[in-house]
Amino acid sequence: MIFKLLYKYISNGILKIFFGLLILFSVIIVSSQFMHLPSVVYFMDILKFLKLIFFIDFSFFKYQLLFAFILATTLFGYSLKEKREIYAIYASGISTKDLLKPVFFISIVLSTFALIISLYITPYANRERANFITLSVKEYFMESVQPKNFSKVGKDIVIYAKNKKDNIIENLFIHMHKKGWTITAKKARFIGSNLILENGFIQIPQKDSFNILFFKKYIFSIDISYIKKYSLEDYENKKLLKLARKKDKKGLKAIAILTDRISFFIPFLFIGSIGFLIGIGNISSKEYVLSLSLLISIFYLLINFLSIKFISNGSLPFYSLPIIEFTYFLSVYLFVRKKLVLF
Repeated sequence: MIFKLLYKYISNGILKIFFGLLILFSVIIVSSQFMHLPSVVYFMDILKFLKLIFFIDFSFFKYQLLFAFILATTLFGYSLKEKREIYAIYASGISTKDLLKPVFFISIVLSTFALIISLYITPYANRERANFITLSVKEYFMESVQPKNFSKVGKDIVIYAKNKKDNIIENLFIHMHKKGWTITAKKARFIGSNLILENGFIQIPQKDSFNILFFKKYIFSIDISYIKKYSLEDYENKKLLKLARKKDKKGLKAIAILTDRISFFIPFLFIGSIGFLIGIGNISSKEYVLSLSLLISIFYLLINFLSIKFISNGSLPFYSLPIIEFTYFLSVYLFVRKKLVLF
């Protein structure tokens, strides 16, 4: 009964701090990212705006989990020592090993969740954020087109429309400055990032004259200068597996990315226990306790970054990453338990 109450107290205490830190990190990250977004996102309706916040937050969520968990266990462990509850627990015959059981249980659950986040949710959020921002920018420019006015869309396109209702445009005139093309159409519909033109002409300049092409239907892609693209790191796992079969630079990089995604659960098996042991250890200052936990996490990110670089270059085999990470965290765990914990 005593163990059950103690485990519940430890679990609730850690999770309360953990969720509080997640909310704090989410607010900080979303706020900082909005400084780098195009101004048109502030004119979105509320549902689109919330959707964008969701994508931004989950783009960085895996690292929020990492830092929030180690700091939560460190802070809770320190609070046990600061309130002198840890001495009463030890006096009742409960060992450090017993104290770590609920921490390890939370670690197992979070490591599974971190693996899902790393493999699927973060790459998906990055892709959708890029597509969503690009589409929103294009939609904003097209909505700014007003009837019986020349509207500049992006840097190169000028559009004139006689009539416009919702996404239907009638008697349309488009001029592209760089290409010198002039397009006219009786009717157009704006779908996604494209204009679907119907019954019109394309005037294409030649050296001494010009050609005129008639079309019944023509898909015109809106070329906006702001296009948010996603990189190889955000590809789907299936795409990365296909690339990994190729013996070239892209193939090596795809292997490194997949290995990084799969091995992300390893830190969560250790950082909870490490943070808790640092918290209840013989370091008196909260600043030193938090600094040590952050230093361990940052050093892991550095090791992870360098290992991925070496795997991408073919200098290391892909299986070296999980071995390096496991060895690093196991060494830190054994060191912290031996040097900091007195009981």
